[in-house]
Amino acid sequence: MDATKELLLLRERLESQLRVLQSEIDSINKAVKLLERERPSFERDKPEQAIKPKQFSSLGVTDAIRSILRGEFVTPLQVRDQLLLGGFPHSGKSKLLNIVWATMKRLGQGDGYEIGTANGGKFAVRRKAAPRDPAMLPLGESGKALQ
Repeated sequence: MDATKELLLLRERLESQLRVLQSEIDSINKAVKLLERERPSFERDKPEQAIKPKQFSSLGVTDAIRSILRGEFVTPLQVRDQLLLGGFPHSGKSKLLNIVWATMKRLGQGDGYEIGTANGGKFAVRRKAAPRDPAMLPLGESGKALQ
């Protein structure tokens, strides 16, 4: 009888600990979901392209922005946030946002980048796709490159 009573007590203690641990796991899962929602979409979709700390600490503004711009339209606000995450030296957020906006506008007017909209019509810039080399395209029946 004593052994059965001890085992029942032990089971109660273990079940109590299990409830506490499950509660902690649930809290952690909620925190992870919240952090995932707040992370920019381009970091979630392509984690290999995520910005690393101190990545931009030794680059100039234009070079840092060029390294952020890819095939998707990105707003100046998103670029500024990526610069800050990447350790870009700055003195004030609003001043940096103005510099980013002007730099993106200048880049968008040149070759290799295009101006468009993102996030409900906001100014954005992206890198143009590299032109395809006709010699690398598959040939059709007539022997001419397919496009």
